[in-house]
Amino acid sequence: MSAFRSSLACLCIGLCLSLPAALHAQAQDDAVVGYETSDTQMNAAIGQARATYESVFIPAVRARSGSQFMLKAGIDTPADGLEHIWIAPISISAQKITGTLMNEPVHFKAHAGDEITFAPNQISDWSFRRDGKLHGNYTTRVMLPDIPAEQAANLRAQLAPLP
Repeated sequence: MSAFRSSLACLCIGLCLSLPAALHAQAQDDAVVGYETSDTQMNAAIGQARATYESVFIPAVRARSGSQFMLKAGIDTPADGLEHIWIAPISISAQKITGTLMNEPVHFKAHAGDEITFAPNQISDWSFRRDGKLHGNYTTRVMLPDIPAEQAANLRAQLAPLP
């Protein structure tokens, strides 16, 4: 089963992730990179993120072992596709997740800073910062060759090894 229904926009995680001061600045600076539903690398990255969500992300959140916790979720768009976008979680349960949009959506009506609710099966990536490094960011790693070189180099320097 494909992780996407049609082509989508993945919003790259920005370097400044604190809320709320950098929220709008980050939304303006993030690269939007489109991927097709058949992109095997992106589908594999989403699969890895989902496979480690409960074993790595959730324990880190519960232990408060890190900061700047974020989830990327595939949100339905009016064009019958998905837009994968970063969300700062406010509450997480087995049935639903509520959080704040970290980026300005391109393909659905909402704004950076808006609250949104989605199902856990919509998660396509996760991220948190610990000891100066970004953990997770599976889809971001796939996007590195497709974003501006300077931004990619800055992100590579911040990425922790995958679990």
